[in-house]
Amino acid sequence: MARHVFISYRHESKEHARAVRRLGELLRQAKIPVALDQFYLDDHPGGPDLGGWPKWCEDCANQSACVLIIPSEGWFAAYEKTTPPGVGLGAATEADLFRQALWDEQGNNARIRLAFLHDVAADKVPRRLRGWHQFRPFDNDDQLNWLLRWVANCLGLEDLELPSVHWPEPVPFRPNLADRTREEWPAVIELLASRSAHRILLYEGASGLGKSLLVRQAAAYAKPMGIAVALVDFKGGPRDVSGILGQLDLEIGEYLPNFSREGANKPHLLRRDLRTLRKPILIIFDTYEDVANNANVVDWLSQQFFSEVETALGVAVIIAGQQVPDYSKAGWRDLVRHLQLKPITEIEHWAPWVDQHYPDFRKKGADLQTVLMITGGNPLLVSQICEGISKR
Repeated sequence: MARHVFISYRHESKEHARAVRRLGELLRQAKIPVALDQFYLDDHPGGPDLGGWPKWCEDCANQSACVLIIPSEGWFAAYEKTTPPGVGLGAATEADLFRQALWDEQGNNARIRLAFLHDVAADKVPRRLRGWHQFRPFDNDDQLNWLLRWVANCLGLEDLELPSVHWPEPVPFRPNLADRTREEWPAVIELLASRSAHRILLYEGASGLGKSLLVRQAAAYAKPMGIAVALVDFKGGPRDVSGILGQLDLEIGEYLPNFSREGANKPHLLRRDLRTLRKPILIIFDTYEDVANNANVVDWLSQQFFSEVETALGVAVIIAGQQVPDYSKAGWRDLVRHLQLKPITEIEHWAPWVDQHYPDFRKKGADLQTVLMITGGNPLLVSQICEGISKR
C-alpha cells in the first residue's frame, strides 16, 4: 500500500473543488502525504503519462493506505450508478473499486472514511457507507484533529503535527454596549472560541449604529483571553496595502517572524506565517467603506488575505463598516457570518446603560422613551442627547 491518503471526490463546482483543496492543504500542514488530483496537476501540468487519469484514479483507489471520500450527491450518484452515461467517470471508477473492496473485506473497513465538507442529506448516503465514523473537519478543530489522528494512524505516522490552534474558552465579560447581546455579541464569543465554522465576521450598518464600539469591545474581550489583536482602522489609518502590512507588523509582528524579519513588506511571507500560527490572533478591519473604492486594497483583501483564513487556523477576522466586502462569489464565503446592525429601539435595553453612564439623566426628569422616539434608537444620537441632558 502507498503510504499516503487519497482524497476521492466528484468535480461538481469550483467551490466544491476549492473546499477539497483546503482539506488537502490542512492535511499537508500536518505533514501527511496526500494524493489529490489538484496537487498532482500542480506538479505535473500535463497530467499522468502512464495510462492517463483512469489508471491514476484506479491506482490511488486500490493502493492508497487510506481513503477519504468527500460526500456529495454527485459522488453518491456515481456510487449508486444513477448518473447519466459518460458523467463523473473518475468518481464512478473509484466508487466501483471501493464498493468491491467493502464486499471483499466483509465489513472490515480499516481504510475508507467519509469527510463531509458540506451538508448532505442523510438519506442520500448509500446504506453500505453509513456504518462507519463520519468526519466533519470544517465544523470545528476537534473534528479536524480526529480526522488527522485517524489518517496518521492508518499511515503509521508517529510524530503528527496538528495544524489546529487551541482557542480559549469564553471568559466573563460584560461589553459596554446598550444591547447587541442577542446576536451580534454572541457572534464574537463564538468566533473567539472557534465554536462554529465561521472565521470571518462582518458587521454592516449605517453611521452611528455603534460598529466601531462593537469591534473595540471585541478587542477588549480578546486580550484577557490571551488572543493577540491587530486593529486596522481605515478612518485616518492605512489606505494602501503597504500601510496595512505595516500596521499588522506593528501590532502582531512578534507572531509573524518571517514576515517581520524581512521588512514586513512581502505579502507571501505574511501568508506563510499566518498558516503556521499556533496561537490565536484576531485581526479587525474597521471603517471598511473608506477603502471600498480602492481596487488594490479590495483585491488584496478579497483575493489573498481573506482566502488565507481558510488554512490559517489561528486567525479570526472581524470587518465593520457602512459597507463590507462582497463575498457572494468569493471562495471564502462559507467562512463568513454577516450581521446587519439595526437601531436599538427597546427602552429595556437602554435603561441600564443610561443609568450607568449618565446617572443624572433621570434626576433631571428626562424621559428616555422620548429620546428613543426622537433619535429612532440610533446609538450615537441617544448617547449624545443623554450626555447633553446630564451636563445641563
